[in-house]
Amino acid sequence: MLIQQNRGECMNYIDKINNYLKNSGGIILASYCRKENIPTIYLTRLTKEGKLVKIANGLYITKKANYDEFYFFQYRFKKAIFSYETALFLLGATDKIPDIIDVTIYNNYKFNNKPNKVNIHYVNKKLYDLGIIEIKTIYGNSVKVYSYERILCDFISHKEQMDTETYIKFIRFYSKYEKKDIHKLYEMAKEMNIIETVKDIMEIVYE
Repeated sequence: MLIQQNRGECMNYIDKINNYLKNSGGIILASYCRKENIPTIYLTRLTKEGKLVKIANGLYITKKANYDEFYFFQYRFKKAIFSYETALFLLGATDKIPDIIDVTIYNNYKFNNKPNKVNIHYVNKKLYDLGIIEIKTIYGNSVKVYSYERILCDFISHKEQMDTETYIKFIRFYSKYEKKDIHKLYEMAKEMNIIETVKDIMEIVYE
């Protein structure tokens, strides 16, 4: 009777994992299992059986799942917003794949396991919320990035740290962008205390 009960519990745990995988695009976190009181040993077993692949500490995917780097990153670090050149790439403004991922997070946020090859920009909570939008990756997964207006403000605010060619190209790109929102751009610039600088640059571009 005890053996049957254990087998029943085992199947129940595996069913829960499989159901979750169907609804999550084939990705599962060990933290989800702990939250649902599913022993994480089942993730290890499924990995050994070749049914799951361990991507990072506590992160597993099915073999059929697409390796969506940006989606997986934000799945692990939900508060990290893709910004700067990484946001430009995800928005389709450049086809240059970033060597290092740029993300913005609010002050005092701490990563449990700090990711490699990531450039982290810290800002206050008010600025952190400015210009967050949701888009789809090439694999159809939703991720959060900053809008063109926010990226432009970040570029101008940190001009000295920016690659000159990238900086100039994006300003020219934005000036010709049909869906640009100048009103929103100026609102953000005001919040970031760079309104006059942004206005001067936009006036020069339109001359």
